[in-house]
Amino acid sequence: MPSDRIYYTLLVYLREGQDPIYQAYENKVLPLLPKYNGRLELRLKSNKTAPNQPDEIHVASFPSVADFEAYRDDPERLNSAGMFQDSVAEAVLVQGVRIDF
Repeated sequence: MPSDRIYYTLLVYLREGQDPIYQAYENKVLPLLPKYNGRLELRLKSNKTAPNQPDEIHVASFPSVADFEAYRDDPERLNSAGMFQDSVAEAVLVQGVRIDF
């Protein structure tokens, strides 16, 4: 059965030595997900076994794009954006839907 949720996969490439700042950022913004009907489905820390692998991979889901946008625009999250910018060299966000086999 197909999922009725929209999935967002985030690949995070951290700046050297900035993991503590990024973790502090995550501790502030991840608890906001339920306020917007969001769920953190998966959070992985990469073993970095090959070049160009992200440091972290997150998969979150929301019932609608509007819920995701409301989370993205949350004032508390926006107030913490400097921590994200200071700690993240690159981030790639992919929106998709679940495929059941």
